[in-house]
Amino acid sequence: MEPLRYLETEVIRQLQCHDGAGLQQLYIIDLDKQRQDTDYREKLKELLTQIQVCIKFNVPSWDDSELPHAPLLWQVPAFDGDGFVIDQQAIKHRNRVLRIMIKSSLHNTDDIWNHKDVETWMSTSKSTILFVVGNSQSLKRLERFSVEVILRLEKNEPVLHLLDPLPDSLPGPFKLSTVSVLRQLAIQCLQTLSTPKTLGLLVKLKLDFRSASESDWYRLLAELMNNQPRVSIVLDLEIMSSNFREAHTWEARFSQLIQWLQDKTCLRVMILTGRPNNIDLDSVVHKMIVGPLRMSHVSWPDMVKYFESGVGQQRYSRLHNARYRDFLNVQRQPNSSAPIKQSGSSIESIDSSSTQEVRSEECSNTDATPMPTLDDAFKYLSMGALQASSSDSRSTEQWFQMLGATHEFMYKQEFKSTTPVKIAVLDTGFAYDNPQDKRSLRPYYQRIKRLANFIEGDPDSEAKTDPSGHGTAVAVQILKVSLTAVLYVCRVAGPDGVPDKSAIEKAIRKASGKPDKDSPDGGGWGVDIINMSFGWPYHHGGVRNAIEFARQNGVHLFASTSNDGLLGPPNDILYPARSDSVIAVDAADGLGEHARSAPSSSSQHSRGSRFSAPGLGITSPNTDHIWEGSSFACPIAVGVAALILEFARQSPLNKSPEVQTYLQEMPAMLAMLRRASSDKGPDGLKFLTPWKLIGKAGEDRLVTAWFIVDELRKEYGLEVGAGLLPNNT
Repeated sequence: MEPLRYLETEVIRQLQCHDGAGLQQLYIIDLDKQRQDTDYREKLKELLTQIQVCIKFNVPSWDDSELPHAPLLWQVPAFDGDGFVIDQQAIKHRNRVLRIMIKSSLHNTDDIWNHKDVETWMSTSKSTILFVVGNSQSLKRLERFSVEVILRLEKNEPVLHLLDPLPDSLPGPFKLSTVSVLRQLAIQCLQTLSTPKTLGLLVKLKLDFRSASESDWYRLLAELMNNQPRVSIVLDLEIMSSNFREAHTWEARFSQLIQWLQDKTCLRVMILTGRPNNIDLDSVVHKMIVGPLRMSHVSWPDMVKYFESGVGQQRYSRLHNARYRDFLNVQRQPNSSAPIKQSGSSIESIDSSSTQEVRSEECSNTDATPMPTLDDAFKYLSMGALQASSSDSRSTEQWFQMLGATHEFMYKQEFKSTTPVKIAVLDTGFAYDNPQDKRSLRPYYQRIKRLANFIEGDPDSEAKTDPSGHGTAVAVQILKVSLTAVLYVCRVAGPDGVPDKSAIEKAIRKASGKPDKDSPDGGGWGVDIINMSFGWPYHHGGVRNAIEFARQNGVHLFASTSNDGLLGPPNDILYPARSDSVIAVDAADGLGEHARSAPSSSSQHSRGSRFSAPGLGITSPNTDHIWEGSSFACPIAVGVAALILEFARQSPLNKSPEVQTYLQEMPAMLAMLRRASSDKGPDGLKFLTPWKLIGKAGEDRLVTAWFIVDELRKEYGLEVGAGLLPNNT
């Protein structure tokens, strides 16, 4: 009778709990809120009477006694202690209504439904786990897809699910951990599955629900699902918020749960996430990648409806979703039905997928079109390449407008350098494989000198595609900042968007190596700067050695820091941005305000070699996506560094070889970037404002050159620039 007395104590506690207002959170039910339902109090009283009768008369078969009300089987354990229930039906209804409101091609999920892994998962009669992995650009579509999956499945079988978004600003006790997620799944099991509604099971559940062990909760789920023909689980990983790192155990734990069920129950698990992750795939565990919807599939009427409805203006307020933005640029796309004259590209095919066998010939101009002039570049910028409708985009546009002073200073006079700055972009490729991309990206594509693939086994033609659009948007930012730089595009990430460390190592070495006409592969490309808009938590030996090789050759490397704010991995600034040999770049808005998704401003990682640049409201002419994150701040910083090197190759500094040499040193480049920055915030974060160094109103070129020489003299001695500037300087 002792277990029964424990249950009696809990029922009395719930009955005597002082009435309160209840938790003021939509979709969350705690005991106070539940007790506002008079019917629940009456049910508890009937249960208490049943328990007390069994105790008083020592009923031998009390554990087989049927509960007076079936819902008590889940209600009493759910509200034990500080327990609470997430009303997932209400959240699903909310998401369903939102899905109907924004029923347009902007949130189309047909490509996800048509993916072979989804088709297999939906039709299989075997237990399986499918990770559906997206990114910040596909998060809204994943949210819609999760609702569609549940609506399809629940017609035929029980579906357990936890969807995002949960209520904003959940109090501490209600933050979800893996245990609390499993607890909610167990509650849903009791609500939906066929289980005995007996006093004995209630006593057991009351004890089970007190466990803090993940393993115990998985075993409880196995017991509750046992002998059910089919059960599906749909989880949105974003519900974990700051505890998302706990989810790294889900793959193995759910696999163990499937083993415990021993084919008695077909369990299908779908886990959706907007974060890249490492998953060990096998016959049970599968993974698919969801990228952003290509804008060629979006109709103009849909875009108009989307914005007139106001739905497109909504943003998540939760911190971990702060970096996600809707599609905000409503500039009309060119008419896709217009006839397009196609001509073959004459760009070289470069075989570098397994070895560094890239030929040294220069790429001839695409479509036999001459290189764009500087006037063309100015004209292109003024034609609306930076138009967008969000405040972030407007502030970024303001930054580029200010940059116009630097462009005017450098390019509107006869001081052009004959040697362009060469920049390697290590990313997902550059989109130039369809007429729409060719039309919108031609002015940029003509400044690409190499397109090379470094992913083992993939042809170099893959570098000319970019399904995610990430690498293209990154490359465009560099070319918008520096109007004469040329690019060497290196594909180092496969279709899943995950950077291949081996490919990165090879690309760095090829890009930074010196050209060698006597070498079978022509040697390296001899670039000046390398852009790396990616990162991972820990250092990698091969990449580290390649970075050091690049630095020995005077190549500057820039990398993005992180987009996880204070919720990132143990090292809040990712590698390679964390390397002492790499310049780290945070995202900010165009006014210099640190992005909420940026790492802590007080982080000691990369201190002294860390800058911020516009990384919010970023646009690219081949898509209406609004990009954001440190991935897009990094190339803007690279463009600023290119401006500095280019100015040094113009008169009068081009007459001083030692200036060119010293600017290859990292201390010299850091000093120049600090000169080209403004302090923002109490931590003295350096926000790049290049017009402070190059392009000050009314300032003579000789004065700007003097500032650069003066900075170099602080580090390398007074002989720097001797004979170039007056002795009294």
